[in-house]
Amino acid sequence: MPIRPEHIVEALSQLGGQAHLDQIVPKVVEIVPDHQAVSPAASVRARLQENWAGSAHFKGNALFENVFGPAARAGVWRLTSDQLAPGNPDSVLDGAEVDIGTQEGRAILRVHLRRERSRKLIDDFKASLTNYACEACGDDMEAIYGQLGADYIEAHHKVPVAQIEEGQTTKLSDLAALCANCHRMIHRNGLMSVEDLAAHMRARRPSFAIAAESGKGEWLHDAPDRD
Repeated sequence: MPIRPEHIVEALSQLGGQAHLDQIVPKVVEIVPDHQAVSPAASVRARLQENWAGSAHFKGNALFENVFGPAARAGVWRLTSDQLAPGNPDSVLDGAEVDIGTQEGRAILRVHLRRERSRKLIDDFKASLTNYACEACGDDMEAIYGQLGADYIEAHHKVPVAQIEEGQTTKLSDLAALCANCHRMIHRNGLMSVEDLAAHMRARRPSFAIAAESGKGEWLHDAPDRD
């Protein structure tokens, strides 16, 4: 598989939205272990240049920005702000999952999750759910926040979008329902599976039911006491 721009988007999302080339390259190799590049670093640099409006090699799809500009030669890259706009149908992110932060007075973008291109797929997945409990920790936002959290859940791709072959169909069964915290933890820890996170949470919080295991997402302490 060739190294594609979407693999770099995935790498940047896992690295917090902004990273040096020396960090981006090994993350891309982790995401695409069967890559065909003779030099992964050269391939990543080429894709960055082709998708950066400030490059002489720009091909018309502004996905990335060189943070300090070409003169600095610092090699620090991030996603472009227009790719994060919720109103942009080609946005790589769900606008609700973008953090805007500041560092020494300069606004920067810290990006966490990529957005699947088909909004309809996400909507259809959420409409198919019988409850909105997280499949990893069992939390239900309505149970915690009341009406404020009613029907809130995030759709997670069990196979990262960057690894889906072009033209491959994504089914509803390829998605998992996760709360925002668990969704971030899975992306923060690379290719961690929903089942692995559920087992981790079950070990840390044995008093709670885990949705991925029970399918109910019920609080165990709400059940009648059994002596």
